Amino acid sequence: MSLLQLAGMGWISRSLSVAARLGIADHLADGPKSPAELAQLTDSDPDGVLYLLRVLGIVGVFKENEDGTFEHTETSQPLRDDHPQSMRYWCVLGGEMYYDVWRDLLTTVKTGKPASQSEYGGSIYAYMDQDTDAGEIYDKAMADITRPAAAELARDFDFSWIRKVVDIGGGTGHLLKGILGAHPDVEGVVADRADVAERGTKELAATGNEDLIRRLTFVESDFFAEVPAGGDAYFLKNVLHNWSPDSSVKILETVRKAMVRTVEDSEGLAAEPVLFVIEPLLGHDNASAIRSLFQMVVCEEGTRIRSEPDMRKQAEGAGFEIRSIKHLSTEHSVVEMILARD
Repeated sequence: MSLLQLAGMGWISRSLSVAARLGIADHLADGPKSPAELAQLTDSDPDGVLYLLRVLGIVGVFKENEDGTFEHTETSQPLRDDHPQSMRYWCVLGGEMYYDVWRDLLTTVKTGKPASQSEYGGSIYAYMDQDTDAGEIYDKAMADITRPAAAELARDFDFSWIRKVVDIGGGTGHLLKGILGAHPDVEGVVADRADVAERGTKELAATGNEDLIRRLTFVESDFFAEVPAGGDAYFLKNVLHNWSPDSSVKILETVRKAMVRTVEDSEGLAAEPVLFVIEPLLGHDNASAIRSLFQMVVCEEGTRIRSEPDMRKQAEGAGFEIRSIKHLSTEHSVVEMILARD
């Protein structure tokens, strides 16, 4: 790929996010359509739709037919909202909020400070508290990238000893929805910011799934202050790598306090609670390089992707010991932590 082509890759990201926003993939689900038809369905300009789809066709997203209609390719299918591995909202997030932050990459490279501070005047989480649409897109994007890990965890991990799972920073609950759907005897609690918990509760109610509504609850929580006690297992998925080492230790300490309360409040506890930290660990691959720069740009100042020794150091600093580390096909590592013995 030439420098000329590489310089235009940001345009591809924006184009992908616009197609995802407009729901073009959903409109093509039942077969090819012309740009004029798609423009009418999405309240858009026909020429704008035509050239948008031609640009995306360059990278294999949608295909133009000889009669001028467009249809799906294998690459474009996951842009559908109903695709089992949908990435629709991840594409929106990447081409909107994340894209906007990356515009100030120069600041990060020169100063080491996150570009999110200059773009939004603070963290992306504070920004999402003020911008409801951005918060909803973020929740749905996190759901997109959580589904594969949830399915693998539900299939391959032993939940026979677990009665209740507490997912800290679990968004609108897609990790626990996947696990609870496969394990009908398990109950779940998702602890997140107030606006996220409210959206999660509404989304769950809208499903009409009475069994899941009974077993899954959402609560407002601040993982720097207090999280719910009473879990047999605690999950932190894709949380710590958004925060600096000092902040990560504080989060882990908050979880530890909840686990200690659980032990103190429970009589005849079959097993002490366990914390599962689920996130990518540092490797020497291309993905790790991208994640490392991403965290400098978007996340809290001082945030870096963790190596296994980094994770062990932070666990020990918060009063945990690591019992095992397993790896998922999604590039996540599952770090199993237990309360350290005095």
